[in-house]
Amino acid sequence: RYQSILPFVTLATLRPLIFLILLKERAHMKKDIRWRYIFNQITMMAQEFNFCFLFRVHDLAPYAGLYCDGPICRMGIDKQYLTMILSYTTVGTVPTFLLLLIRMHQRIIEHTDSKLKLSTRAQVMLMIFLSMVLFSNVAGFYAFGKDSTNAKELTNIPDLAWLKQRGGTLFLFGPPGRAEFFGSELALLLCSILIIAPFVMIISFHAMKIMRDQHLHRSLTTRTQQLQLKLFAVFFLQMIGVECFYVAPLFAMLVHMIVDVSWLPAWMIALGRCTLIIAFTLESVQLSLIFLLKN
Repeated sequence: RYQSILPFVTLATLRPLIFLILLKERAHMKKDIRWRYIFNQITMMAQEFNFCFLFRVHDLAPYAGLYCDGPICRMGIDKQYLTMILSYTTVGTVPTFLLLLIRMHQRIIEHTDSKLKLSTRAQVMLMIFLSMVLFSNVAGFYAFGKDSTNAKELTNIPDLAWLKQRGGTLFLFGPPGRAEFFGSELALLLCSILIIAPFVMIISFHAMKIMRDQHLHRSLTTRTQQLQLKLFAVFFLQMIGVECFYVAPLFAMLVHMIVDVSWLPAWMIALGRCTLIIAFTLESVQLSLIFLLKN
């Protein structure tokens, strides 16, 4: 019920306020930054609606698998197509966030002599490369997001048998800590993270250093420039939120696919099943709240 209601609550409350600020306060935000923020908001709305309403995904720790009981999961669609759709919207918010990050960074350093300045063409090529790295995981989810060879045996386990009887779709990649085919996709995802994470860290720390230097030297004098700097600071605060409500829960949900956590106390596993999903679904909510409260 919580997952089903959440997208409609945010659509009726937080989203209109954000779009109002983005479209009304034009004097305090560059056009390119504003439209990238709008694009990012639209993709977050799509991801929230897809994950919370259409799929309604549930973690199955300690098993290497997921369960979904949303409308799309009750239509008899092949599991590999379902994993592909789910991964597309989950990954789809990241390129828009990177697009905003790159432009923010370039705006911050545009009046400096930094060697990290990029031409428009270079920025486009960089985004194409990063997007290709990210969306390779969509192909990976389709190719490797299939049940393990012993999936039928696993469905005889009481809690999994209950879920199967309840309806929806069970993605059983393997027993605890042994994702048979899906392990290859997790390896591909790890490679993607190793490529993208250092890039994000470098330009984030570089941008924060430039902002700190500008603040110390009081180089921003006009009200508009000060508001621009505040907007950049809000964005980097949002990045911390992304780490806590997107990267961390997603990482934890995927790690137990290849690491056996069945030795943990049952109450801890049960708590993990709930909190990881709730944290992940609140990603766009907390980003929206930070933006609203700071503006």
